[in-house]
Amino acid sequence: MSEMESPPAPPEELPAYLVDALENQNPERLRLASNYALTLAGWKERQAEEELTAQADHDPKDIPDEWDEEEWENALKEAQDKAGTSSKKGTVTIKTINDNDYYYLQWREGDKIKSQYIAPVHPSDG
Repeated sequence: MSEMESPPAPPEELPAYLVDALENQNPERLRLASNYALTLAGWKERQAEEELTAQADHDPKDIPDEWDEEEWENALKEAQDKAGTSSKKGTVTIKTINDNDYYYLQWREGDKIKSQYIAPVHPSDG
């Protein structure tokens, strides 16, 4: 008599409600769910990339009108150092927080979009 093999262990990152739902499906539905999940993941990655591109207001090498060239280069270099990114990586975006505009450096790491604060849009606000 052979022992039944145990099911594979789910990734710890998956929520229990999703694991329970998957474990209750037959193989055909699991394959459908798998194909859908891969397609959805690809779509979400493209959406995130499009959002990042749409938000890219400035090339990091462009100096905003409100900034002195040396001050901007120093603020940008400090943000890149804090982020651990090269000067060739990332785009500068403007985020509005509590009715104030701020420059952020954004870049992609795998499937995530990372951000690092640079400075306020208007240097006098900092």
